[in-house]
Amino acid sequence: MLNNFVKLVAIVMIAGCQKTTSTTSTTVETSSTPTIANQVKFTGNGFVHNGAYPKIFTCDSLGVSPGLQWTNAPSTSISYAITMYHIPPGGGNHQYMVLYNIPATTLSIPDNSKSIGSFGINTVDGKATYSPPCSQGPGAKIYVLTLYALNAQPTITVPNTQVTMEILRTGMKNKIVDSAVMSITYTRQ
Repeated sequence: MLNNFVKLVAIVMIAGCQKTTSTTSTTVETSSTPTIANQVKFTGNGFVHNGAYPKIFTCDSLGVSPGLQWTNAPSTSISYAITMYHIPPGGGNHQYMVLYNIPATTLSIPDNSKSIGSFGINTVDGKATYSPPCSQGPGAKIYVLTLYALNAQPTITVPNTQVTMEILRTGMKNKIVDSAVMSITYTRQ
């Protein structure tokens, strides 16, 4: 049931980009939306979809940004973008990573990378960098990472220190040719 909730949240969050996706590759297209390939594969260093998020990437350890890899992106990909967020029980969302302008030649990002792409701001401390998850309260928390393959650079008209996940999504409108969602869990000890 929790997995279905995560899929529903991912579908709703991505709908603003005029493309709906889940791990079952459901697609809705409109006449102004590029054709979605539903072929890209997305993994992380030490974690996969529906897996556990390694402690090293959280505030309980080093808090470095995760290494990420992807394969099988459409040949029309000009750049990539990645977001990471969590929806707390009270609603809203906490954004931990907004990364865009990743070159088409890049198919992986190492742990603790600060030089690939442009970081937008996270909602934890408002800085243009990765912020490690540090969710409070008992139990497992679900985090959603999304990789977007784009057929053009996102249209961004503000400095990266003002780029939120919402601004990035608006800038990617009608440019997404594929995407992949990876839901992960972390339980603080």
